[in-house]
Amino acid sequence: MTFDNGSSLVLPQEETLVTELFALSHDSDAIRRYLLAFQTRTFTDPDGRTERLDVVLPPAEAALLAWLARRSPTRLSIETGFGMGSSTAVIVGARATAGQDFEHLAFDPFRQRGAVVQSYLETNFGERFRRFRERSEVGLGKLLGEHGAQSVGLAFIDGGHHFETVMTDFRLADLLCCNEGFVVFDDATSPAIETVVNYVRCNRPDYAIAHLPVPNTTVLKKCAPDRRDWSDFKPFPVEQRKDWTSTRRSILGFHPSLATGSNSRSSR
Repeated sequence: MTFDNGSSLVLPQEETLVTELFALSHDSDAIRRYLLAFQTRTFTDPDGRTERLDVVLPPAEAALLAWLARRSPTRLSIETGFGMGSSTAVIVGARATAGQDFEHLAFDPFRQRGAVVQSYLETNFGERFRRFRERSEVGLGKLLGEHGAQSVGLAFIDGGHHFETVMTDFRLADLLCCNEGFVVFDDATSPAIETVVNYVRCNRPDYAIAHLPVPNTTVLKKCAPDRRDWSDFKPFPVEQRKDWTSTRRSILGFHPSLATGSNSRSSR
């Protein structure tokens, strides 16, 4: 896929990603427990505690996240939204297998679901994983002040699904993202989120974009500094579908197994 800025984003095929995820589960207890939870809809802690997960991140998206997580250019990775914790388990598990020091931060102020998953991650990864109970726009702003720009190698956006929330999460992730780093959108066929992706397509030539390399997901790779003039702006398509609906899901490659919820906190 070639973009206006001349860069390209090369990602493995979905089948290859999933095969690698299953292979990675032999080295990562977190990923092994995620895969079992996907099959059974129940996460089991080593101490015997269990938690019913009403939804779990699909393996194709989990496999893509794991592949990107292992290639994060910096020590720090982030995600907005924690939900049931399956995406966090995959990212942290994958990063731990890469053989480098890391820290993964999740921002989600909402109700305590995924409590057993969170406890498992805190016990097994210590300070390499932290969840902050505050809104992403607040937490990411603080993080920017503390760590500075270009300190994050991977940002997974799956928090609030209002357009303004997704755009705010993207802008802060954009400032935090290092060169060669990745920004990933979940639920990329949701109208509000796809509209943000359309903005990036039209206005951010510093990013290479892979839209739907696996169902429901868009990946951005920062491949150059943002050299736009202060007043640059190009109009971009605003999706005309309402709320969670997507009349083009079958065209965009939407898989029925992903139709599992109505907001970000129920998608993983």
